Amino acid sequence: MVRAVLPAALVRGLPEDRDAERCDPEELREKLRRHLVELHVASWYDATLRKPCHSGRAERRAGGPACPIRHNSQMRQSRLFGRTLRDAPADAQTPGHQLMLRAAIARPLASGLYTWLPLGFRVAKKVEQIIREEMDRIGCQEIEMPVLTPAEYWRETGRWDLLEPITFRTRDHNGREFMLSYTHEELVTHHARNEILSYRQLPVMVYHFQSKGRDEARPRAGLLRAREFVMKDAYSFDADQAGLERSYALQYDAYTRIFRRLGLDAVSVESDTGAMGGDVAHEFQVLIDAGEDSILICESCDYRANQERAERRLPDAPAATDVPPAEEVATPSVTSIEALGTFFDAPANAFLKTLLLRAGDEVVAVILPGDREASHAKLRKLLGVMELTFAGDADFVRAGGVAGYVGPRGLHARVVVDTSVERRGYIAGANKRDIHVKNILPGRDFPDAERVDVHDVVAGDACPRDGGRLVLRRGVEVGNIFAFGTYYSAKMAGATFLAEDGTRKPFVGGSYGIGIGRSVQTIIETHHDDKGIVWPFQVAPYEVHVVALPVNDESVCRTAETLVAALEGNGIEVLYDDREDSAGVKFADADLIGIPFRVTVSRRSLQNQAIELKSRAGSELELVPSDIAAERITDVVRRARSAAP
Repeated sequence: MVRAVLPAALVRGLPEDRDAERCDPEELREKLRRHLVELHVASWYDATLRKPCHSGRAERRAGGPACPIRHNSQMRQSRLFGRTLRDAPADAQTPGHQLMLRAAIARPLASGLYTWLPLGFRVAKKVEQIIREEMDRIGCQEIEMPVLTPAEYWRETGRWDLLEPITFRTRDHNGREFMLSYTHEELVTHHARNEILSYRQLPVMVYHFQSKGRDEARPRAGLLRAREFVMKDAYSFDADQAGLERSYALQYDAYTRIFRRLGLDAVSVESDTGAMGGDVAHEFQVLIDAGEDSILICESCDYRANQERAERRLPDAPAATDVPPAEEVATPSVTSIEALGTFFDAPANAFLKTLLLRAGDEVVAVILPGDREASHAKLRKLLGVMELTFAGDADFVRAGGVAGYVGPRGLHARVVVDTSVERRGYIAGANKRDIHVKNILPGRDFPDAERVDVHDVVAGDACPRDGGRLVLRRGVEVGNIFAFGTYYSAKMAGATFLAEDGTRKPFVGGSYGIGIGRSVQTIIETHHDDKGIVWPFQVAPYEVHVVALPVNDESVCRTAETLVAALEGNGIEVLYDDREDSAGVKFADADLIGIPFRVTVSRRSLQNQAIELKSRAGSELELVPSDIAAERITDVVRRARSAAP
């Protein structure tokens, strides 16, 4: 009975069973098909009911679904949640940001907050699956920790206060404080101290996908810098430094495979550890103009470093031995390095500039050459703060400095001298209004004991390894790995294990992150043309985009829906454009969305018993006989799957 295998909502308008018994079988099937076309479920008919039995009634295909709603069943573009845009919003800042919005990949909800639309959600899940496969490959175990995290664990390491400027916090009804997870080192270390008792359980690596919150002051470029986003975080626990190095190498190699499979040409660079702790870290950077990170790359060796971490080879400069005594010089209203250069007719590196900063209750004076800028990242690490605080009026009075004329001599403050300051005579502020002092010599006229690299490295500087020339590139950080050692376990009570020698030792750890949304947008930034996105096959939202022209032509509609059903029956992911729009609109949207293969079923092609097959990345059309179209397209897609990294 036909009616017996259809849901009740679909049988209205069909002949009663007793009438159906008297119908010609072919006529009955055609009536059924027309009825289901009107209800937009014809592909279900094609996949489940099209085989006739001896009685002339339709029968269910072996293993076929019991209802027309099934996972990844025919996705009609007319019902797709999310519409394409002809023009990008004015505030879209990069090509990838513009295409992400135009192609209905994601939509902004507020500054730095985005909603995945169905197409983008499918891409994000494919990115996650590639990451999951590579994490599983190296023995990393998947877990899931909460996004809302109790304050007490952050307080154990001191990061509750350290991260305050850039994190979201709340209280429950009992006044208990929580942080929207910035990352999960404290939480996973808490679990480790309860679950790992002995060295026999080590090494261990775990990972999860979870939302993060960062109270970014200036979210920018769509998903490249957002305030809420999903990251894959992995964490390793080892018994010693040698074990950590092995885990770090495993993660490094896994990241190399992940980004290759995502279609991203990512390079590893040395990076600052920032708020994560430890001294060793690498970022995986995709070098594109849309990036906000500055990367220094040696032209003659493999040295690569984020500018926040970069070092340079300093020129040999022997200490001066014949510097005259310091001498004050009147410099009325001359306060900038540029103005001083004009006044003294001297280059910028003839001067010293002094920055007064606050670190807790301490005033710190940072001394640099006049031709160098301070690295905020290096200063933050030196001072142990998340944000730099420049000295206020009271701090100047306390330190004995005068704004505009501050210098290193006679300051009542901690004095930090940059490593690029040479031991020769300079001109500097005299800590008196309208006065500078020349012939000031480090070590003789001001303390020179605390020397630290706190200056920015710039293009043209010498590589610290081989002295080669450094060039500057922009990059997007898509992943990072940190070897933080005992940074967390040493601070959290009980974060130890019973070692082989019978003593208790702290866990030696590392953390490893990949941003999902940032990876998706970076794929768009690096895979597009003037028409739209060109997705790498392995992360595309669908594999085939079937376009029916015109959809109100019964022959076109029947052929397209039969083809879609056959492709889906072969396990092919299909987006079916059944909209009543012009060919120009449909082709423009297909190019914009960027699905790897476009299949066009048109009245013109059917006159030649063929359909059109075109690769999004190519320009040539292939006419495929309609009677073998499903087999040919399936073969093309399967070949693309096999070729995908």
